[in-house]
Amino acid sequence: MPSSLLNIMIDLWPIISAITPILFGAGFLYLRTQFPTKADFDSLARTVGDLANRLTATTTAVDHLAQEQDSAPTRIQLMEKIAAVDARVSGVERGLGSIERQLNSTNDYLKILVDRGLDR
Repeated sequence: MPSSLLNIMIDLWPIISAITPILFGAGFLYLRTQFPTKADFDSLARTVGDLANRLTATTTAVDHLAQEQDSAPTRIQLMEKIAAVDARVSGVERGLGSIERQLNSTNDYLKILVDRGLDR
């Protein structure tokens, strides 16, 4: 039996030696499509680097916001804000006072006009 298998191999050797490089080439091409290229790795590395930078910036911003939230305003800051609100309310009151005077003047003028119109 071994001699018959050997005879078959010897007879088929030219065909096997011609087909083998083609099969290996097709196998390598198939394997090449199954794995990422260096350009894919470089693109992924850039994306990871960008994400790391964005994560650092976001973490810094969140830490800053947490510090701002945890720190209570001081008495001086509260007094300044109350003074600013007081100034704004005073301005509104002055504006309302001037509007009231203007409306009273307009009311007086209209009353005079109506009285003169009724006298005729």
